[in-house]
Amino acid sequence: MCIVIDTNNLSCVFKKENREHADFEPVYRWIISGKGKIVYGGTTYERELEETPTIRKLFLRFSIYNKVVVVDKAAVDSKEAEYKRHVNSDFDDPHLVAIVAVSGVRLVCTNDKRAIPFLTNKEFYGKGKKPKIYSTKKNEDLLCDKNITKCCKPASQLNKDKQEFFV
Repeated sequence: MCIVIDTNNLSCVFKKENREHADFEPVYRWIISGKGKIVYGGTTYERELEETPTIRKLFLRFSIYNKVVVVDKAAVDSKEAEYKRHVNSDFDDPHLVAIVAVSGVRLVCTNDKRAIPFLTNKEFYGKGKKPKIYSTKKNEDLLCDKNITKCCKPASQLNKDKQEFFV
């Protein structure tokens, strides 16, 4: 299973003290003890990730354990620029749509109500395949093997010793 996590939700997923962590804790567990992988890429996402150094370090650790997939930066930046030209609104997350379009990821973690209509607009994606949205614990059933995309294979679980580092 692959997931794009909106940078606005990184602290919800990875910081236990966050008031919304209970809703996003299944995503964290699925990455740590399941087959989950984080997918990201592009200049905008990298810049936003740099603004949260503790989570950036966590991503680096995840990459050591093959729990991160970085999508081609130039391809994401190109798609993002294309989407910015065609969307006339206050949508400020075209980089997320671009990551999904380039990677083929089927799941996005966000609770940004402004972003969801754009993320689920199948006109942005080849063959009209729009992603599903994980926005609350009620969506836990989306964290499953059927949502593992080609860019995330092989997907495997961390052994117990490696899991303990993240707990």
